[in-house]
Amino acid sequence: MTKNNDPQSLLVTVHEPLSLDWNEDKLVIEKAAGQPTPADEYYNLARAIHALFDNLTYGTAAQPKHPQRKGLLRKVHDELYPIAHFANLYFKIPKNVVIQWVDGNQQHDAIVKYMGEGSNQSDIRFLEVTTLQGKEDFDELKELSENPNLTMMVNGSAQEKHSKKIEQLTRVLKKKSKIHYPENTALLVYTDEERFRQFYFGVSPPTIDKKSDYQAAFHALAPSLKNFSHVFIFSKSEIYSAWTSGS
Repeated sequence: MTKNNDPQSLLVTVHEPLSLDWNEDKLVIEKAAGQPTPADEYYNLARAIHALFDNLTYGTAAQPKHPQRKGLLRKVHDELYPIAHFANLYFKIPKNVVIQWVDGNQQHDAIVKYMGEGSNQSDIRFLEVTTLQGKEDFDELKELSENPNLTMMVNGSAQEKHSKKIEQLTRVLKKKSKIHYPENTALLVYTDEERFRQFYFGVSPPTIDKKSDYQAAFHALAPSLKNFSHVFIFSKSEIYSAWTSGS
């Protein structure tokens, strides 16, 4: 995996026969998504599952009409990719860290294991993942997929979107603080801010101190999050806030 997650060609080999009937094949793909994977290969796993979904649903009733977030595709965007980005940003010896995504309603989304002496640079054993996506993000994805025209964005809209992310973060942290999690569970909050490319014409991009804003929102609620051993708030390219219980 490239350190900055640059797009590259990816050859996917499936060891179980596929029927090309998505209702049957999705069970095989979901099983593949849950295979233990070294942290430095996790981004490739997410890409592979995403590509298999696109190929196997193409031309079927299961093919989304726009980039919806439900079913397996939602898990890819809201869990697998965030785990991959976190692994890329956090683990110093990623080849010795193995991550296994777990589907279902249990109190964690992934299991973390460490292989070999000296590789255990963290006491994290479980990952609970949440992504800051709301209905407005869903509606925007739908609109962009249906409208080929370029939508101009005014200078103030970036600040407005960021403020909504902060509101979502506060709601998420309050909700998660009330749930019991296994010992050594890290909460991963993925801000998902790079889903769209934004361009500004004739004006300078607004200056937003995202890191300070996310940290301020988190620290206001940190005392209530003792049910986690770690909390990370991060984007695709940066960890905005990292907190360890007892620190």
